[in-house]
Amino acid sequence: MRLGVAILFLGVLATPAFGQALDTTTLKPCGETVAGDAIGGARFMSAEGQVIKSALVKAPELWEPGAQYSSWPHAVDAKKALQEKVAGKTVTLYCEGQKTNRLGELVAHVIMPDGGWLALELVREGHVFVFPGATRKQGLSTLYEAEEEAKAAGKGLWKYKNLNTVMADSGQVKPGWFQIVRGTVQDVGIVRGTYYLNFGADWRTDFTIEIPPLVVRQFSQLSIDPESFKGKTLEGRGWIDNKSGPRLLLQGPGQVRVIADAEPQKESQPE
Repeated sequence: MRLGVAILFLGVLATPAFGQALDTTTLKPCGETVAGDAIGGARFMSAEGQVIKSALVKAPELWEPGAQYSSWPHAVDAKKALQEKVAGKTVTLYCEGQKTNRLGELVAHVIMPDGGWLALELVREGHVFVFPGATRKQGLSTLYEAEEEAKAAGKGLWKYKNLNTVMADSGQVKPGWFQIVRGTVQDVGIVRGTYYLNFGADWRTDFTIEIPPLVVRQFSQLSIDPESFKGKTLEGRGWIDNKSGPRLLLQGPGQVRVIADAEPQKESQPE
């Protein structure tokens, strides 16, 4: 039986059916370019020397040999997949929200010459995680559905246990890691406009999702009250740090979603 998933971004419900191209009618055209070489699994150079970051997704981290950090599983394969898809092809770019990120990269929805949506192809094949920014949401529900399909099939990065979803009460939530964490919200605390979704009996040590006031306002614009999450099974994703136990600090509503009819996670093993 498949998991039922309720996406929190109300604005994404009017997206095309799963498998169809991205609806770009409400997006802003931000250029056309010939793609150069892939930099990682979700970034490539344009012919003009601009780094293009595919919106709504995150690739496994790739580091050069001898770097301070080690590359994640599937990082090299993800880069190869992107290279094969885009290098030398003319792609059309659509922007949503702020065009560039803090690194100066152009963050865009990338449409291939045949009309295909690059992010959807990468997610469907298991090369990247869905990871939306605060101001980007178009097609998000479609990507999450594709991710569930790829995960169920054990495609790409989903073959590796340490990249898969962990349960909030499993003791496997690790500060310093990018993780997808799933669990039931035991309590919701509010301190000076910040909401704390507590996933255990002791907020001092258990996993918490923190929702700062700016993101609370974004939830409000979607007619979502964070207090309504109490008792529900949620899945959150992002970088985990340590603040009275492992914490996920939300950058936007799209980083969490309500999981309906949740079943135990099927463990995947590394190759």
